[in-house]
Amino acid sequence: IDELIEELEKTEYSSSAWLKIAKDLKEKVEHHLEEEEHAIFQMAGKVLSDSQKNALAKDYSKYMQGNR
Repeated sequence: IDELIEELEKTEYSSSAWLKIAKDLKEKVEHHLEEEEHAIFQMAGKVLSDSQKNALAKDYSKYMQGNR
């Protein structure tokens, strides 16, 4: 990811290569986030109580509704 950011910074914004690099970066970041979410949710599922999970879900839903 860091290498793609550096490459993006060195590439002219008007260049077609910039868009390709940006798309590659987006895909890598999204893939990384999916992996992290999976690990975190598995861990949270083991250590949080049902009431804590429900409270987090409600807070998250409220946040997402207000920030779309």
